[in-house]
Amino acid sequence: MEQVVILGGGVAGMQTAAALSDLGIKSVIIEKQSELGGKVKTYDKIFPFFQSGKEIVKYLESKLQSSSLINIKTGTEISSVTGSAPDFQVRLTADSQRIPAQAIVVATGFEPFDASLQEEYGYSVYPNVITATEMEHMLDFESDTHGELTRPSDGKPAKRVAMIFCAGSRSEKLGHNYCSRICCSFTIKQAIEIKERRPDAWVTCFYIDIRTYGRGFEEMYRKAQELGIKFIRGRVAECGMLPNGDITLKAEDTIQGKPIRGTFDLVSLSTGMTPCVDAVKLMRILGIRVDEDGFFTSIDTETQPNISSREGIFLAGAVTGLKPIPDCISDGNAVAAKVAGFIKTQVVPQGFV
Repeated sequence: MEQVVILGGGVAGMQTAAALSDLGIKSVIIEKQSELGGKVKTYDKIFPFFQSGKEIVKYLESKLQSSSLINIKTGTEISSVTGSAPDFQVRLTADSQRIPAQAIVVATGFEPFDASLQEEYGYSVYPNVITATEMEHMLDFESDTHGELTRPSDGKPAKRVAMIFCAGSRSEKLGHNYCSRICCSFTIKQAIEIKERRPDAWVTCFYIDIRTYGRGFEEMYRKAQELGIKFIRGRVAECGMLPNGDITLKAEDTIQGKPIRGTFDLVSLSTGMTPCVDAVKLMRILGIRVDEDGFFTSIDTETQPNISSREGIFLAGAVTGLKPIPDCISDGNAVAAKVAGFIKTQVVPQGFV
């Protein structure tokens, strides 16, 4: 029976397995973490319609569990791939087991930008400067914060909140010239949550450009403005900390053409997306290419975005670049169709199991 190895158990990999199962194709999901769901399982709400990321993961898990064609291996990675399509042999690190595969799908996701590299903001130095990922955890009613927005330094309620867009994105200095696509919308969603829970909160967003391009995204941005969330166009120059833990901020209002200063209880950095930490290692193991920005290269971005530079190896989700959650799930369906078509054209080696 046909078998596909899927590297990565986030929403793109999960949907790929579910779609392959619908087509009668067996798959094995290899996930190095102890659980499936990737980063989406940690999102209390996702933009633009404030659905639960956790519920999306639970839905996909139920689809996987109901299929006898899907094998899941968590807490493991691959150490080598030998052979060529349609007769790959994938060796696992956990038990040196070899898994036969007619095709391989790479769906290993992305990593948030390491905010400590943007030193002017003081992340990891000032306790009350956090990332958007940490903000998401703070807003989660099921987390240890119980949804309370407080300062890490002293536990006091955070009523004055600044959000700095494009942390780690659109920066030649950091080598990340690209726009991460999701940051504006992700942070606007968080700003709305803060304002709806605490109407007296003072929430200020500092941005270069607002890029809300998808269905419902612009409407979400307008809602934020209607709630009284302040948007200031201009890059923040630096952050500092006062003895009481307050964060001072220097920026330029590029619309009015003047410098501004502010003092906040909490500053959240809207960190961009970077390639998955295993990209270079996987490139070597799989024999596929990555682009200058570190994301995996398709044979043709316009017409074959899910096909890698090596026959029989396919790409799904954010491994090829910046994508919101619905696009990653759609990628799972697209890749499953491509894999099924590829397998149909192959002659199955005798004795393949």
